[in-house]
Amino acid sequence: MQVKTLNLTNHQCLTPASSQHLSEELCSMPNLTGLTLDRGDLREEFYSTWKANASSIKVKTLNLTNHQCLTPASSQHLSEALCSMPNLTDLTLDGGDLREEFYSTWKANASSIKVQTLNLTNHQCLTPASSQHLLEALCSMPNLTDLTLDGGDLREEFYSTWKANASSIKVCVY
Repeated sequence: MQVKTLNLTNHQCLTPASSQHLSEELCSMPNLTGLTLDRGDLREEFYSTWKANASSIKVKTLNLTNHQCLTPASSQHLSEALCSMPNLTDLTLDGGDLREEFYSTWKANASSIKVQTLNLTNHQCLTPASSQHLLEALCSMPNLTDLTLDGGDLREEFYSTWKANASSIKVCVY
């Protein structure tokens, strides 16, 4: 198959094996440069497999919409995968449930993220630490040039950390 763009909407992986198989297939598609995962039911096995194969993923544009990371490990695996995707330059995270582990892992690996354009829409930072980790990650992303923050709950810690780091932020915020 020569698929370059794939949109998966309302997909259901009812077993751990089906989640793992879907992840393996996405990671092995050599021409896939655009991927949208919208409102699916992905299990921890999807994210752990994605993380394990992230360095071979060719995707440049990734849209994750209304995604659910039901366990702390899923959130961590997703974050590590995003940080390890060598071609990912355009990322949209729209809605969904990202836990504190996502943001702390993102912060820890932010310097390796290749993303240039980031769209965070309707996202929730459920803890003060999540908000702080998010902003610190954004400040540490070396290639980030365009940032859209639209809706969501960022909490006071996000804004106070932003104020403290304002002089080091080199991004266009929309």
